[in-house]
Amino acid sequence: MENGVTDRLWDKDVQEFISACRHEKLRDITLGYTVRGNGEMLLTASALYLSKRGRHVPLGYRWAESKSGTAAEIFVGKAKASAGQELDGLFGLAVRAGLWGERRHVAFALLAVTDVHSKADGVRGRLQLEYLKALHGVEPVSVGPLSSMRNDAADSQRQSRVAQAQELTLQTLNDLAYLYGARTGKDDL
Repeated sequence: MENGVTDRLWDKDVQEFISACRHEKLRDITLGYTVRGNGEMLLTASALYLSKRGRHVPLGYRWAESKSGTAAEIFVGKAKASAGQELDGLFGLAVRAGLWGERRHVAFALLAVTDVHSKADGVRGRLQLEYLKALHGVEPVSVGPLSSMRNDAADSQRQSRVAQAQELTLQTLNDLAYLYGARTGKDDL
């Protein structure tokens, strides 16, 4: 199992994810899941922005429930806005977070964390499928909704396999972000 997953490090998509983690203003990149009401797991990305005054301000890409359903949003500190903002909107978000003098740097850090999320989401699906195959053989495995015709034991076993693959995938992505991204503490320049 380890060789197949380790070989993925040289894939173009994984290299793009690693490259996105190397942004100079992002520290401690962390990926996680937000679980929707129907059990769907959506990927989130967060990091710490290192301000000119040495403060570490949380920023990231997450999912929030709204009246119209689940919507993507970006945040800096306690300020938040819907994802997909133009550059002017990112400047405004930085100002609302109290980082007026650094609005340009914060805007580019937000773009970077959005890029990290996008690249991680692109890698996640294929990596999760590889983990499913490595852990449970080459039998056909689907991560889609369960069929109502299956019995409870098969459903439970399938859900367990998918959950295990999702956790291994998340751990791998976080390990890569840790290894190739900047960290706070002793590693600050």
